Amino acid sequence: MKRQVKRIAIMTTGLSLSLCSMLPPQLSATPATEVNVNINIGPPPPVIVQARPTMIYLREPAVYVAVGVPYDIYFVGGRYYYLHGKDWFWGSGYKGPWTYVEYRSVPPGLQKYKLEKMHEFREREYKDYKSHGAAFKGQHFDADEHHEAKSDHGNSGNSGNNGNNGNNGRGRGNGNKNH
Repeated sequence: MKRQVKRIAIMTTGLSLSLCSMLPPQLSATPATEVNVNINIGPPPPVIVQARPTMIYLREPAVYVAVGVPYDIYFVGGRYYYLHGKDWFWGSGYKGPWTYVEYRSVPPGLQKYKLEKMHEFREREYKDYKSHGAAFKGQHFDADEHHEAKSDHGNSGNSGNNGNNGNNGRGRGNGNKNH
């Protein structure tokens, strides 16, 4: 997809320059003229899962990650982030709808590590989660289809969870005070 976008950008720029060279001198581009090319990446394919994914907190990048699903979905700062190919999207719930986000606007925890390292962190925590079951001590919650911005699922430890011990007031968190 990136290659196609790059080809379209080059073709559009070339076409713009060709058209400018055919203008009469009084209408031709001056050094102050700008050429802007906007390309709509469009939404990624929908996220399809049988049940709400569990989101497990990764201490090192300081984000939650969906486990047990074939998608790179993260939760941080009250939003879900979905990495599809090399493009980032955000949404209010784990099913979207997804809005493209420039890499520079992706939260720092998601920019800090390469995808392979993020997968290592996820697999390590997921293995611990599966082996301990209900006794799992880490922060986790069941993802929301449409997240309510007022809750951060205990994203900042015990602060910001309105005294609900990490369960966001709807009984979906782990309720674990030992973050």
